[in-house]
Amino acid sequence: MMKFIKFRALRGFIIAEPVIIVAATFMLVAYPLATQPHGEKARQTTCTSNQKQLALATAMYIQENDEMFPPVGNDIGELWRLIDVRGKISECPSNRNDRSFSYAYNANLSNLSLGKVRVPEEVVLTADSDREDGKMTEAADIALRHRNRERESVCAILSFTDGHVALHNEERVNNVKFN
Repeated sequence: MMKFIKFRALRGFIIAEPVIIVAATFMLVAYPLATQPHGEKARQTTCTSNQKQLALATAMYIQENDEMFPPVGNDIGELWRLIDVRGKISECPSNRNDRSFSYAYNANLSNLSLGKVRVPEEVVLTADSDREDGKMTEAADIALRHRNRERESVCAILSFTDGHVALHNEERVNNVKFN
């Protein structure tokens, strides 16, 4: 008859246990830190998408209204309702203010014919802005609220009258055209 020998559990840790604990702790701490820079990139992507939708809505308005840009009244909300903007596309996720509109519309284009815009790819349509009235007429009205980690600078996202959307640093923002 064979005797079965019972092995008693060792008192203390085996070498693998502390290594596993350290690795698990490292993963729990490192994972949120690794995903942090991507948060700003996600906010930039959402903001870019929002402004692209605003540019497309404006382009559809222009096509349906004899090639004329929408008029800007006293309330920017009227403009966004006029071009049928609904929901969160009027809010930039990087905006820290409690405003319902995070973007401003180029007031210089109000009731202007599309044919009078000489270089559409250089004329701003909408941009990040902290203006209460939602209207912009100069580069000072544009809010630099996005971080560009590669160049370590602050930027703004702008849409242009030709429909493209771009991330601009402060120097490029100061050189955009408004009419």
